[in-house]
Amino acid sequence: MEPLVICAALTGGGPARANTPHHPVTPQAIADEALAAWRAGAAIVHCHARLDDGTATNNASAYRDLLARIRDTGCEAIVNFSAGDNGGRSAHEERLAVIDTGADIVSLGGGSFNIGLRTYDNSPTWRREMATRMKARGVTPEFELFDMGQIYGLQWLKDQGLVPARPMVTLGVGIPGALPADLDVLQSTIRLLPPEAHWSMSCQTLDFATLQRFMLVAFALGGNIRTGMEDHVHVRPGVLARSNAELVAKWVDMAALWGRPVATVAQARAMLDIGPQLAAAAQAHRS
Repeated sequence: MEPLVICAALTGGGPARANTPHHPVTPQAIADEALAAWRAGAAIVHCHARLDDGTATNNASAYRDLLARIRDTGCEAIVNFSAGDNGGRSAHEERLAVIDTGADIVSLGGGSFNIGLRTYDNSPTWRREMATRMKARGVTPEFELFDMGQIYGLQWLKDQGLVPARPMVTLGVGIPGALPADLDVLQSTIRLLPPEAHWSMSCQTLDFATLQRFMLVAFALGGNIRTGMEDHVHVRPGVLARSNAELVAKWVDMAALWGRPVATVAQARAMLDIGPQLAAAAQAHRS
């Protein structure tokens, strides 16, 4: 197997501390968690920007500030920013602006779907515009796929020359309206992915048994690991993780147990074809 790329999803866009008091929800807390997660073995940190009061935001200035804070801690991890719709509060233009905040990777929703009582709007024209801008600016897309049909949307972008040779794919599992937490569905979906894709899974569940099954299957099938408090908050059944670093360390230990090397930042950059970090935006924000 290739080295295991561990991504720490530090804080989502959901209600602050709804499930755990340890959830980082201020910009500096997120930056400090990024540093600790990188030191624990995460090559990538996936972040949602938040204001000082913990409110989630897609504001480009907040993202630039967060990137500057992350780099100021000394964290060298690959930075992945979310361009999701912030619970339906962010319009397409605000989401497009995330591309220009200096992140190495920006998420790109694989297609529209109903989530709860709203529609998560990732229209084909918007996805094409996102992919076009990312290619022009040298930003790596993280293709977030929420159902099997969206794999064909990925192929549609690939046919237009807008997908990297080895795309980064994250499967959304257990989210209302997305791929169900069913192992047969998961394995069928994986079989449909481009064979050259680097894939991982965002398994969002509070049920530890479900989480354990899915994460272990992903690891065994050669996928990468996404962990962190955006997706789950328990390090063991009934035991809250005290930090994202603790969740990362668990998978570093698992990889060592089974003899799979953990990718360094440099190795992950090479595997995902990510160029040198885009630090210009962070530097401009400092000055």
